Amino acid sequence: MANAKKLRDYFWIWGHPTNCLRAGNFGFNRQSFVSPMEGLTYMGATNLILNDLGEPPFDMVVESEAAKDLPELAWVVHGGHDKVTELVELAKDYKNITKAFYDDFFSLTYPENNFTNYTPEMMAQYREELHAVGLEMWVVLYTENLRQVDMGIIRDFLKEFDGISLWFWKEEEILNDFDKHIADFFELSEGKKRLIGCYVWDFGAEKEATAKAVLTQLNNESKLIKDGLIDGVIIHTNSVFGTNPPLEAVDACQDWMREHGDEPVSQ
Repeated sequence: MANAKKLRDYFWIWGHPTNCLRAGNFGFNRQSFVSPMEGLTYMGATNLILNDLGEPPFDMVVESEAAKDLPELAWVVHGGHDKVTELVELAKDYKNITKAFYDDFFSLTYPENNFTNYTPEMMAQYREELHAVGLEMWVVLYTENLRQVDMGIIRDFLKEFDGISLWFWKEEEILNDFDKHIADFFELSEGKKRLIGCYVWDFGAEKEATAKAVLTQLNNESKLIKDGLIDGVIIHTNSVFGTNPPLEAVDACQDWMREHGDEPVSQ
């Protein structure tokens, strides 16, 4: 098949410092020794997003060097313009860095990092600085945000981003209203690049994710990839992989990737 890529080429791992959730954050109190880079092999994904939220935080140079042979590497940028400047400099040495992500940008839980610290004009400036070294500027959008933040504010900021990643905060949204939320997302992200996040731990409810919810996402989102409607899927996160006892949602995701990861995608 001409220009065919494999499905796994469209899959990302959202990477946190190894075992950073061990203290019971979001209800998770198990040990995991899977690093972000090991998480790629564990799940059979191809690309990596790094977020140094956790202890110990990442050394950006060390982690970028370790990931220099990946097709694509992205970094989450917290801390305003200083982090953008740091990533711009880093990208001059690591050409596979392609994206800067703003996580929790519309989340009222984290006011120190959210939209209240920015203006659309500031984001436009940051975007141009990132574009100058070949990086795209992305934002994380949770379904929860759409219930909490004025839609006019959300739309004004979304105009400034190159790409948007959608995350389902509640499993019931996946199982009962997947198509509705995807339709809303497509309307909001018209003209933008798109990724969809897949949790293998239920962070919203602070409990185990179900295999049913994870498989529902993977089956639906893989079709969206093949239809050219989204640019990929992000599996979150290495810090819950490889636990003892194992998590059923993690195992289900791993099995699904083994079965479907090599399916061809022609675009």
